[in-house]
Amino acid sequence: MTNEMPENHPNNVGNLLAARFMVEKYSGSQRSFYDRETGQQGPLPMHLIGVAIALGVEDLEEAKKIIRLQYFLPLSPAIVYRPNKPDIVHEKGLNSMNLWRPSEVVPEPTKSAQKFIDHLQDVLGADDGRVDYLLDMLSYRYQNQTAPKPHIAFYFFGEQGGAGKSTFAETLTKVFGSTAVRTTNTVAGLTGKGSVDLWSRTFLVVEEASLAKGTALYDEIKSYTGSDYTHTDRKYAAVGMHHTPAQLFMLSNRPPMFLEPEDRRFFVTRWQLGVVGAEERAAYFAEYRQWLDSGGLEAIAGLFSTREIVADPYKNAPETTEQITAIESAIDPTVAAIRDWLEEHESVRLVTMKNFDDVWREHGTKSNTRKHKMAEAGLQFYGRTKLGDKQYSVY
Repeated sequence: MTNEMPENHPNNVGNLLAARFMVEKYSGSQRSFYDRETGQQGPLPMHLIGVAIALGVEDLEEAKKIIRLQYFLPLSPAIVYRPNKPDIVHEKGLNSMNLWRPSEVVPEPTKSAQKFIDHLQDVLGADDGRVDYLLDMLSYRYQNQTAPKPHIAFYFFGEQGGAGKSTFAETLTKVFGSTAVRTTNTVAGLTGKGSVDLWSRTFLVVEEASLAKGTALYDEIKSYTGSDYTHTDRKYAAVGMHHTPAQLFMLSNRPPMFLEPEDRRFFVTRWQLGVVGAEERAAYFAEYRQWLDSGGLEAIAGLFSTREIVADPYKNAPETTEQITAIESAIDPTVAAIRDWLEEHESVRLVTMKNFDDVWREHGTKSNTRKHKMAEAGLQFYGRTKLGDKQYSVY
């Protein structure tokens, strides 16, 4: 004879429900819940009654009674990012939802990651330690995910298409986990209301990056890169102090045009594959991706988890020839913005100063210097032309 309660006993069902659901908020006397199992927000008591019945409670009134009498932990409105912690983090008596989830890629240190190292040497070059530096920095974040972030950002550029910058970003996302990496296609989202959310993970990857020196965006990036917390607003929330643990990766088709001589936050390197021909590059990446999908990701995670780190992640980024060249050739941010506009509107053959009103406003460009900025950007004065009922200077 056993004293064990059956699985559908009210106490057992109540405990199972309490382990799965938390009270998210009250609206009058009505409670809404957070479901830890599915991640759904907002289930009501009637939904929990349905779960209780699915767990074997046969009587509807009994199911209602279990929900009414069971104590459910309250969930704080705060949302945090705590690597290597459970889905609900208990801090100072509060229960907060944790954005972090473990990666599906399990490290396998016994597998060789040489293919990954060879690939980095193919695209970065193998002669001056930049591959070792990148591997050290990635391994440090993998082994120390709760440590303060190094105040270093990465800028990879290469005019050649199909060199694998996006494949690298996808690899980071899979190895570290989908919740550890935020990706955006442009730099536009890095400023303004809610931008702090992009910096709330381990890495922030910006593809198709384009940035000019002296802009508000550059100042914002410097601020986020150089600090671990910021006092600002997040989307749909009031101003407050927010954790910004993300390190920035910028992927671009052009060299950086924004670096200042004293800026040592950026590790700048060309990313270019020395394989000539589209077919040859396609074959190269077909073989590489097949390796990634057949155990390569696990091997990379194993490398990151066991690598002995030599570089000091909290020192300035090592100087590269690309960085020196970029600083020396940095151009006026207004000129860079005009060139960006022209690239985005390459079908436009004739322009006036009004086409660049947004540029003038963003950079505070005085009216008496605008024609000189346009000339520096490569525009030639065509003459005075009537457009509609007004005369304009056309370039």
